[in-house]
Amino acid sequence: MKEFKVLFLYPNGKLMNPPPISIGIFTALLRQNGIEVDLFDTTLYSDPDSVGSDEAKEESLMVRPFDYGEREVKLRESGMEHDFVDKVKTYQPDLIAVSVLECLYQTAVSLLKAIEDSNIPAIVGGVFSTFAPEIVLSNKNVEVVCIGEGEEALVEVCKRMSAGEDCSDVDNLCIMKDGKIVRNKMQSLIDINNLPIADYGLFEKERFFRPMAGKVYRTIPIETDRGCPYACTFCNSPSTAKLYREDNSENFFRKKTMSRIRQELEFLIERWDAEYIYFTSDTFLSINDAEFDKFIDIYSEFKLPFWLQSRAEAVTEYRARKLKEIGCHRISIGLEHGNNEFRKKVLKKKFDNEQMVIASKILADAGIPLTINNIIGFPDETRELIFDTIELNRKLSYDTTAAFPYAPFHGTSLHRLCVDRGYITEDFTSGSLNVGASLDMPQLSREEIKGLKRTFALYTKMPKEDWSRIRRAEKFDEEGNRIFAELKKDYQDKYFIKSKA
Repeated sequence: MKEFKVLFLYPNGKLMNPPPISIGIFTALLRQNGIEVDLFDTTLYSDPDSVGSDEAKEESLMVRPFDYGEREVKLRESGMEHDFVDKVKTYQPDLIAVSVLECLYQTAVSLLKAIEDSNIPAIVGGVFSTFAPEIVLSNKNVEVVCIGEGEEALVEVCKRMSAGEDCSDVDNLCIMKDGKIVRNKMQSLIDINNLPIADYGLFEKERFFRPMAGKVYRTIPIETDRGCPYACTFCNSPSTAKLYREDNSENFFRKKTMSRIRQELEFLIERWDAEYIYFTSDTFLSINDAEFDKFIDIYSEFKLPFWLQSRAEAVTEYRARKLKEIGCHRISIGLEHGNNEFRKKVLKKKFDNEQMVIASKILADAGIPLTINNIIGFPDETRELIFDTIELNRKLSYDTTAAFPYAPFHGTSLHRLCVDRGYITEDFTSGSLNVGASLDMPQLSREEIKGLKRTFALYTKMPKEDWSRIRRAEKFDEEGNRIFAELKKDYQDKYFIKSKA
């Protein structure tokens, strides 16, 4: 095979998220197959159009105040598109591989447009491409879309292109032919235990620093499972599971063995001098008791603080106590909505409010700080329903609470409802969850959703006699901004007074 070079393009919001495991795995796989790789990552750009950031979360009191300066993390002041053009000219890749989320798709579009005269083919993968290939392939700068998992498909594409062979019939690919989309058959699911350990060597050292509860750590992400066994209508995991179930009669949700998890922990902690572990599982505690006890035994060797997310139903006193003993630093739980009927019927999350109250108390008693994740502005939601969520948050024991505007992502059940209601068009692409709001509804405007997002934490903690001032702070005018700044300082002084470590 002749020399073949791939440039990964990772569109990301400013200082968002640890290095993606997907690019780490692709890097390792391609290098194993003698393919040269490089990366253009937008995370460290201070471009004013860069969506989302931890600073946006801090502004809305979703996270404790932090300072990247303590770890000397600096942003680039140069232009993102200019630097990407220079990177392509210098590196001269044979293929550009783009891993993109829906909320970052427009960033990818602008970057690919900047190099459209280079005639370098681009392959785009990720959940958005899987469920909206017609949107991605309508871009003249994209030749191929990958549907579902991309590990084997990307390697095969590179091998064929290097040999000068046609790759249009590679499994999992989707192409445009004679104005019509042609989708190839799906490969069988891979055994995630047999994948190489993620290689993060293409990422700069600043990319590993993440603020967790106000302190910035050198953080390493680790995948313990892939997929999700639940059926939430705002998430695209159920559609991914359906895709593989209908095409290949396979279960997309797969868990790594505990021995493999131990191997990855040992290697990655030493290789990257990790200070903190970020488990990426959607529902980390969806493991049986034997697996849980084995994990406790394994992780007790490492003694690093770690974060995970799970569901209220999976929290028990025993599990909370054991997690605390081995260094669990924080847990996030998705409440999403505080109205039992709405959450069960519309969102298909079937736990009760009382289960959430009990889970939060168990974690508080165990000494594990909890973050509650909420979503506001669902299709057909009202202000009154949002205040059901606020009222339930007021009953919970937690350290921080977050409210994200609902985003109608492609591949979710609620996306179709939003189209049918006329709230969005078929080709609408959702922006960042940290800025703006997707829906503008007769009973709940986009501006009202944005205002409630900004003040959500204030409503959930501060005395109700302050609610009239908080409501005024929902307005993004001079008076509203002044009141919000005052309330924000009061909130931080009163509710973030505890140790940030």
